[in-house]
Amino acid sequence: MHPNLRAALAGALLLAAGCGGPARTAGPAPHPTARLAPATWTRASSPDSIAAWALRGCRDTGAGKQACYEHALVSSIAPAGVDRVMAALDRLSAADPAVNPQGHVYAHGIGIAAYTGAATVGETFARCTPGYQSGCYHGVIQAFFADAGAGGATAERLNTLCADYRKPEGRWLQFQCAHGAGHGLMAVHGQHLLRALEGCDLFANAAEREGCYGGAFMENIVNATVPHHTTTTQLGAKPSGGHDEHANHGGGGHAHGPPAQQEAFKALDKAQPLYPCTVVQARHRYSCYAMQTSPILFFNGGDFADAGKQCESAPEEMRRTCFVSLGRDAAAYAGKDDARAVALCQNVPEGRLPWCVIGTAKNRVDVTADPADGMAYCRAVPTADAKRTCYRAVGEELAALHGALPQRERACTTAEPAFIAECRAGAQVP
Repeated sequence: MHPNLRAALAGALLLAAGCGGPARTAGPAPHPTARLAPATWTRASSPDSIAAWALRGCRDTGAGKQACYEHALVSSIAPAGVDRVMAALDRLSAADPAVNPQGHVYAHGIGIAAYTGAATVGETFARCTPGYQSGCYHGVIQAFFADAGAGGATAERLNTLCADYRKPEGRWLQFQCAHGAGHGLMAVHGQHLLRALEGCDLFANAAEREGCYGGAFMENIVNATVPHHTTTTQLGAKPSGGHDEHANHGGGGHAHGPPAQQEAFKALDKAQPLYPCTVVQARHRYSCYAMQTSPILFFNGGDFADAGKQCESAPEEMRRTCFVSLGRDAAAYAGKDDARAVALCQNVPEGRLPWCVIGTAKNRVDVTADPADGMAYCRAVPTADAKRTCYRAVGEELAALHGALPQRERACTTAEPAFIAECRAGAQVP
């Protein structure tokens, strides 16, 4: 099992066991947040002070540390603002190595908790930051669709939700908005993947449809393997807006989902490594294979060679996509270790290394929204063919990140000299 998933699963099991099991004394065990001293935050509070308070209060909470950090961050949103809390998460991640592997989990939960209503969803979304694979953005949009009072996931609402970002300089946020909608539609439809994908089909914009599909597939995988919402919301702590409609999502249901008597959808199948890609509509298949190696690795204990064999068995037109997905997972398994990420990709069948490298390079940029991280990875790639695809992939990420041509051009100058042209081609620099 992926160490990140193992850590999150441990948190889920801890939650199910009542936050640590029986106490050593006659009284109940203290909740891991009990050590957090009361604090008064304002918009003038510094992220450093919020992080330092969380570090002090959660230091000796053992297996309950994640729940403690989550509570500290979520409780600070209303007085300090979601932008300062995301900055505090950065400080926590730098100070405690256990935080960064769960960064997307924390950021996603912060976004959910920051949502206070449909009237301010745009303002809340704009205050998120792109770190941790843009988890905050995804959480805000997910909460919007899960909010029964927001008007439902109608075609009209879907097609106006991301309209502000349909411009060259907004492509990055356009994707994050649509991707978050996919997460949200899964919640609205009670984790029924096929219905959520039909909801994504209501997007008239092709890029938004694809982004939404990806969010739905991601939610399907993570909810089935390790429910990824914060333990504080799972425990019933109300988000900063005072509502708790997200509290039961981790259990597979949802307060605003469909009636309980409807048929359930089987999210994953250990015996069929390519499921559910084998049952979705053809128009949804690309987005499915783009992350299908995550459940494959979950079930096979992180065996990249086996995952490569499964990708080889995919339909021919989906094999490249499957290997790109494997590269994305290599980035997650390797953390910041570029050499290890390369080594994981070298487990794939002959000739598939460049495809795997693409996935890692793109993920490096996706996680931090910083092309320098993708460039650093490309320098560690061993072969000329793989380097070419790597730098082109980073260029493609630049095209999404920066609408201004000069920014893309400047960034490509940091590539290895022999591969600047590949970066420029990917970044659409003439």
